[in-house]
Amino acid sequence: MELIKVEKINYERNDHASYCLRPPEMIDTIVFHHSSGPSSTTPQSINEMHLNRGSAADPWYMIAYSYVVNAAYPGDSAPLPLVTEGRPMDIVGAHAGSQAFVTMSEEQQKLWDEGKIVCARPSDGFSVDPNQLRNGKIKANVTTIGVVVPGNYERFHPSRNPGGWTNRKPRYPTKATQEMLAKLSCQLQKKHPRMKYLKWHNYYNSTDCPGNIKEYVDEIRDLAKGYGCDFN
Repeated sequence: MELIKVEKINYERNDHASYCLRPPEMIDTIVFHHSSGPSSTTPQSINEMHLNRGSAADPWYMIAYSYVVNAAYPGDSAPLPLVTEGRPMDIVGAHAGSQAFVTMSEEQQKLWDEGKIVCARPSDGFSVDPNQLRNGKIKANVTTIGVVVPGNYERFHPSRNPGGWTNRKPRYPTKATQEMLAKLSCQLQKKHPRMKYLKWHNYYNSTDCPGNIKEYVDEIRDLAKGYGCDFN
């Protein structure tokens, strides 16, 4: 049963960029992000921004996140609530941080040992990249997918975050946004039962992302239980 409708977009991609492929069974964690820009930011504009990241020698392939959840915070105007597919799940994302590594489960270790995670530029042949491992741990991007909520949910800072919220007008994910995140997460878990964890960007990396969304992860877990899913 479909809990929430997911729209699809044909994104522009950089065929000169390298990326990694993985089986969906490698994924066990959903990671929440905010875009830090306006809540009206579209998936297409995020993709364009990410295509402009990196360097000439190491450009980005496409949008870093696997899903975009458009939903306004209180007092703001944004497009109608919408969930959009981003980077396909079989393509490793670029969201948790390139220096974040995690311990693998037995199942993930087996997939790695079988050579199921391969990397290359589209014009080259794919092969196992040993740089995906460090001290027996694997890059967090390989075992996770990123879900981004457009908007800036972090507190104002004059230099670090001039677009953030102030004490007079805090921003937080509304109940409707929490419901969307819970439904999407549960829908993914029903299709991919190994997805057992809900995390947030600064769990892996020193960053302000995802702002106040982090404070509502327990509520999102509880809402997901109402749809028959159990997350840690």
